[in-house]
Amino acid sequence: MLEFFMLIITAVLVGGYIYLIYKKRKNLKKEYGWKSYVTPGAFVVAPLVALFSYLFEFGGIITWFTLGFCFITGAFFTKYLPEPSEG
Repeated sequence: MLEFFMLIITAVLVGGYIYLIYKKRKNLKKEYGWKSYVTPGAFVVAPLVALFSYLFEFGGIITWFTLGFCFITGAFFTKYLPEPSEG
């Protein structure tokens, strides 16, 4: 039962996050290229990896390495994110 709720909540949160990114990026006037999508992509993949790791009992160094890689990559590519608008 806990796994079902975790799956539903994660799906809703990740889906909402993807929708927010799409909505905000659609209204941008300047094109930022593919590098600006790496940070949001990494922060979408990380909870999915953690959830599937928990559900399939696949904890260990591979999961930690994958999550660490996602977070470090996401942090590195923040310099390519669009500038926030005032207001």
